[in-house]
Amino acid sequence: MSKVLDIFKNMFLDLFSMGKGFLYGFIMVGLFIVIGGALFYGILYFKNLMF
Repeated sequence: MSKVLDIFKNMFLDLFSMGKGFLYGFIMVGLFIVIGGALFYGILYFKNLMF
C-alpha cells in the first residue's frame, strides 16, 4: 500500500511540475512577443521621426 501511495504522490508531483512548466512557457513566450513588439514599434517610430 505504501508503494501505491508513493506512485500516486510522484505522479501528482510530476503533473504539478508539468503544469508549472507549461504556464512558465506561456508567460515567457508572451513576454517575448510583447518586448519584441515594443522594440519593433520603437524602431519604426524613431525611424519615422528621423526621416
